[in-house]
Amino acid sequence: MKIWIITMEDPVYTVDFIKTIISECKYDVLGLTITRGNRFKIGKGKSKVLYALSLFIIMGIPFSAKLLLKKIRYSFTKKFFPSSPLTLSGFAKKNGLIVNYVANPNSKSFLEKLNDYDIDVIISQSQHILKRRLLSIPSIGVLNRHNALLPKNRGRLTPFWVLYKKEKETGVSIHFVDEKIDSGSIVRQVKYDVPPNATFGKIVNENYQRAAHAMLDALDIIKQGEINLIRNDDEHSTYNSIPTFRQALVFRLRDPIGIFRM
Repeated sequence: MKIWIITMEDPVYTVDFIKTIISECKYDVLGLTITRGNRFKIGKGKSKVLYALSLFIIMGIPFSAKLLLKKIRYSFTKKFFPSSPLTLSGFAKKNGLIVNYVANPNSKSFLEKLNDYDIDVIISQSQHILKRRLLSIPSIGVLNRHNALLPKNRGRLTPFWVLYKKEKETGVSIHFVDEKIDSGSIVRQVKYDVPPNATFGKIVNENYQRAAHAMLDALDIIKQGEINLIRNDDEHSTYNSIPTFRQALVFRLRDPIGIFRM
């Protein structure tokens, strides 16, 4: 099975997630495309300053500091040691993958190149909404990892919304991508109970501990041809955008001491 990965270069969690997929599927993965964009992308007319402050309130001091240090360390390595396997591109090249960069994976020039590789599956972890022409390139489809139990909690910053809405369980969904947001059929889903006094950081960590295994399971299911898709019904779906500053404050006031917990 021929696999291509399209991803953003987010050093906090996504890079390690992609590295695990490459390590476990090194003979199937042909190449890696790194796109522009990051998790800090928000809609037009919204304040990035307020969003950053909201994230700090939600994540708390220890988790925010941990993320910042990881980003600084990765940026330093990428600037001064770009071929190091600590970077995503360096790691991919060390494993014999084709590596390229693109501003937008929907661009005509990129799609023409991608068409030449006869790809079966694309794994997408970019911030771009993929359009029909790109979705039609792989013979099987495009897979995405989503940090929630679809069809609930489609959209952004799902660990926050799970806690904000006081949900009792959450998990990770590996699903096919279609032209809507987080609405494609689900190949693999992993559930777990939300622990008492869970923080945003704990939910994120737990999700990513399970995410790579869930994606590998999904790829194995597809490879074996034993796909029993889980329905991702619109009628049972919920959708979340980025939280407002007021919602971040409401969340933190429920557990003020939580701002000091990891």
